[in-house]
Amino acid sequence: MEFHYSLRLSAPRERVWELLADNDRMNREIGMPVVTYEFMPRAVGGTDTYGTITFGGRAMRYRELPYTYLRPEYYIEHRIFDAGPIREFRVHITLDSDGGGTLARCRAELIGGSVVSAPILRLMGKKLMGDLARAWQSFASYLAGQDGTPYPRHRHATPILPERLEAATDSLLSSGANPEIVRNLALYLTDAPPEDLTLIRPFALADLWGIERMDVLKTFLVAAGKEVALLELKWRVLCPSCRGNAPKALRRNLSEITREVHCPTCNIAFDADFDQSVEVCFAVAPRVRPVRDVLYCQGAPMRTPHVVAQWTLEPNATQTHSLHLLPGDYVVRSPQSEQVCFVTVRAETGAETLAVTLELDGKRGILTANSDVVTAEATWTLTNHLSERAIVRIEEKEPNLPIATAAVVTSLQVFRDQFSSEVLSPDTELAVRQICVLFSDLKGSTAMYRDQGDAPSYRVVRDHFAALQRIVERHDGAIVKTIGDAIMAVFTDAAQGLTAALEIQKEARTWTDNLIVKLGLHSGPAIAVNANDRLDYFGQTVNLAARLQAVSEGNDVVIAASLADDPLTARILRDSDCKVTMFSQEIRGVADALPMLRLTLS
Repeated sequence: MEFHYSLRLSAPRERVWELLADNDRMNREIGMPVVTYEFMPRAVGGTDTYGTITFGGRAMRYRELPYTYLRPEYYIEHRIFDAGPIREFRVHITLDSDGGGTLARCRAELIGGSVVSAPILRLMGKKLMGDLARAWQSFASYLAGQDGTPYPRHRHATPILPERLEAATDSLLSSGANPEIVRNLALYLTDAPPEDLTLIRPFALADLWGIERMDVLKTFLVAAGKEVALLELKWRVLCPSCRGNAPKALRRNLSEITREVHCPTCNIAFDADFDQSVEVCFAVAPRVRPVRDVLYCQGAPMRTPHVVAQWTLEPNATQTHSLHLLPGDYVVRSPQSEQVCFVTVRAETGAETLAVTLELDGKRGILTANSDVVTAEATWTLTNHLSERAIVRIEEKEPNLPIATAAVVTSLQVFRDQFSSEVLSPDTELAVRQICVLFSDLKGSTAMYRDQGDAPSYRVVRDHFAALQRIVERHDGAIVKTIGDAIMAVFTDAAQGLTAALEIQKEARTWTDNLIVKLGLHSGPAIAVNANDRLDYFGQTVNLAARLQAVSEGNDVVIAASLADDPLTARILRDSDCKVTMFSQEIRGVADALPMLRLTLS
C-alpha cells in the first residue's frame, strides 16, 4: 500500500537535505516511538541492525537495512518487521532543484502481514503522511525565516528549571564569561528539543552564533565546572567509519577511554588517539533540565554527514551510478573490506569511469578501484563478487566536522583548572599526532635562593609562574607541570606556542629581580599518558623541547630550524622584532647535529 506527499521548500536542496535526511530528529517531530537498537556482527564484516519499538503497548522488533542514499538527491529507508500488522516499511525521499527552491517528494510503502491488516495499514499510512506533512511544513517555515526552530512540536518538551538556569548563568557571568555567549547558551538550553541537549558540540554552536570557536569552548568548560554546573563534560569516541554514530560512543570520564576500541555499529576495531578519534562535547546538566539520551533512528544519513553516498549490493551483483561530486579527496569504504580506496575528484581531468570491485580474500573482502583520479561527472560501476550482501560508501577524506578534539581541549589552561581530576586510566597511552611543547627555566634562581633565602625566593618564582601561566593561557595553551623553577606547557598549534614564547621574553624584560628566562620549543607527535594522577605527555617531541631549552642561553627562544617550514610560524618570525640566528649542535637522542634557530628580541 503506497502513500505520497510532496512539498516545495524555498531553500536549496543542500539545506533541505540537512533537515529531511536527519531522520533521528524528524522521526521525533513526527511522533514516532523511541527505538532500542542491537547490532549482530556479520562474519564477512559489518553488522546487521535490529530495532525494537513499542507501538500500542506492544513491542515490535524489526531489521533496519542500511540506508541507500546519495547526498543531497535521495535516500531510501527500509525496515522488515519480525511480526505484527506491518511486515515491511519502505520510504523513498527525493529532492529535486526547483528554481531557487527544492521540490521534496516522499513515497511510503507499507506491506502487511495478512489481508486483514489492510485497514490498519491504511490508517497508519494516512496518519504518517499527515504527521510528515506537518513536520515538513514546519521545516518550510523555518527555512523561510518564519520560525526560529524546525522542531516546534518538541521545542519545550521537558521544560528548563528557570531558577537553576538563572543561578548558573549568574555564576558563569561572574567568572568573566562573555555575556553574548552566556545569553546564547541560555536561550539554546531553554528552547532546543530536549534530546538535542544530550550531545552539544561547542564548535557547531560557535559557527551558528558567529562567535570565535575557542571563546565558546572555554566558556563551555567553565560552565561544566563544579562552581557553575550548567553543563556536563562528555568524551565521545569517533569511529573512523561512522564518526561516533554508534550508541554508547559517549564516555563520562576520560579514564573510561581505552587505546583499543571496538565500534559495535561498524564491527571494526581501531586505536583511539587524542586528535583524531576522541571528541569533547557537552550535555545540559540534569539539575537544570532533565533530558533523556534516546534514539529515534540510527542509520539516518545526517548522523554520518561525512558520507556522501551509500549503496547496498546484492551477492555477485553490479550497480552503475552517474555521480556529480564536488572536486576533492574521497575515501571509498566497505564494512566488508579492511582495505579502503582513495579517490581524487577533479573538475575536468581524470578518468570518466571508475570501477570499484569487492573481491573475496579468505573470510573478508578486498576493495579495489581501477583509478584514483576521476572527473566530477564520472560514472561509477560497483561490483560485489562476495556471496553475501555488501555495503559500499563514498566518504569525504577530511570531513569538515565541527569537532573539538581531546588534543585541543586538554591543551587549554581552563580545562586543567576546571578538570584536574580528568586523567587517562593508568595503563592507557593515546597518540597525539601533533602537539607543541614549551619548556622554560629560570637562570639565576640558584643564586637568588642562596642570597635571599627560601621564602622570598619562592614568592618571586611563584610570581613568575603566574606570569607565564597568564601568557600561556592567553595563547590557548596550558601548563602541564612545574619542575623546580621550570614549566612544561603545551599548545595545539606551533604558531600559538611560538607567539607565547616571544611574549614571555618580551615581558621578562620588565622584571626587576635579575632573573633570566630560558625557553625551548618544539612541535610534533607525542603520547598522552597518566603520570602521577595528571594528564601528561611523553615522547621524542617532549624530550627535544626540553633539550632545546637546555641550549637556550637566556633572553632567547631556541627552536628546531624545521619549525620555520610551517607558513604560520615563518610569518611570525618575519613579522616579529627578533633577531634569528641559525646554528647546529649535537643534541642527545639525535643522530646528527641538529639545525636550530635562536630567537632574540631586538
